[in-house]
Amino acid sequence: MSIIRMSVSDFGAVGVMALEPAKPLYDRCVVPSYARSISVVRGSGSWIWDEDGKKYLDLGGGVAVNCLGHAHPRIVEALQNQASRLIHASNLYYNQPQGALASKLVSLTGEGKVFFCNSGAEANETLIKLARRTGHPRGRFEVITALNSFHGRTMAGISATGQQKVKETFEPLLPGFTHVPYNDLGAVEAAINERTAAVLIEGIQGEGGIQPARVDYLLGLRELTQKHGILLLWDGVQCGCYRTGHFHSYQTLLEGHPQAASFVPDGIAMAKSLGGGFPIGAAWIRAPYADVFQPGSHGSTFGGTPLACAVSLSVLAEIEEKKLPEHIVQMGLRLTKGLEKLKATKPIVDIRGIGGMIGMVLQDDAPAACARLREAGLLTVPATGNVLRFLPPLNVSPEEIDEALVLVEKAL
Repeated sequence: MSIIRMSVSDFGAVGVMALEPAKPLYDRCVVPSYARSISVVRGSGSWIWDEDGKKYLDLGGGVAVNCLGHAHPRIVEALQNQASRLIHASNLYYNQPQGALASKLVSLTGEGKVFFCNSGAEANETLIKLARRTGHPRGRFEVITALNSFHGRTMAGISATGQQKVKETFEPLLPGFTHVPYNDLGAVEAAINERTAAVLIEGIQGEGGIQPARVDYLLGLRELTQKHGILLLWDGVQCGCYRTGHFHSYQTLLEGHPQAASFVPDGIAMAKSLGGGFPIGAAWIRAPYADVFQPGSHGSTFGGTPLACAVSLSVLAEIEEKKLPEHIVQMGLRLTKGLEKLKATKPIVDIRGIGGMIGMVLQDDAPAACARLREAGLLTVPATGNVLRFLPPLNVSPEEIDEALVLVEKAL
């Protein structure tokens, strides 16, 4: 692998320098908490290149983050323009981009207010703290979540997550979480007691294998939580920001149902695609609870910086102006139909998902299949249950979807 030469424009004041390949540096200096594969150096649209110059079609999207692909001109422009004005300002002050983005998220969701942070895990932490703070006067602090769920890797996040593999060796966990089967309303009702403060679910379980929530489950949860006076919290980190064709996945899942307009959770966690690759997280909180957090009760040093919010506004503007929600639904159908055709000759058990969140269930090991696809030039993401996730940018082209299908057929 050749030495990579970087110019002053690549590393600012560092100057002209020669860098050794990334892997030896990682082996010596980076905590080995990820099973890494290729070393990437450049991206453009749906494509990314490694240190050896090999080109890959990226339908993993940074795990549902790069919703406009790599190095999108509008994101680059927003970064450059805002960075030349104001990058960071303490949350002890107001800043215009944060106010504008909060207003936009409220308009896309409903009456309420937004807390800004840096990631999906932090957004879910905010919802968990919201549940505890609202339930505290009544002695309520427990949160019901689903088996196979994933809510982040903080201590509260792994405690809330319904997968044992992420919890191992971190015990004792944060108390106050109960896990029940997903899409099982009766199990939720049976788990509610005098200590229950909230129910937290994903609209589509991503890490859990692309499992969408059923309509009756969602409507039943809203009725059940209101009946018991507890919160319904929504983890839209992976399935949100237009990935399913609507800003929130519940808007897609309930589309056309007479009760769709009345279904709104009490809190929604957002991140990933919200910044198009730039770190940002947000928690929308419904109006009755929007002022629960007062000065000193919750905060984030880097939450809602002018730079992050300016980028997010540019991402949302591009998605809406280019009609990408409608486009990604069509591209998802194109991918699904193509994968369905391959089931007859390939070790594919099932295809499921919506829009830009498609799961391919395999007969054998998903990580091994992911490696074969990567070798062929296609990047995907494994999930629980021998599932490979396709999380393409919302602006992926029909030709790129067709190329992905060719690579799947070749690799499997």
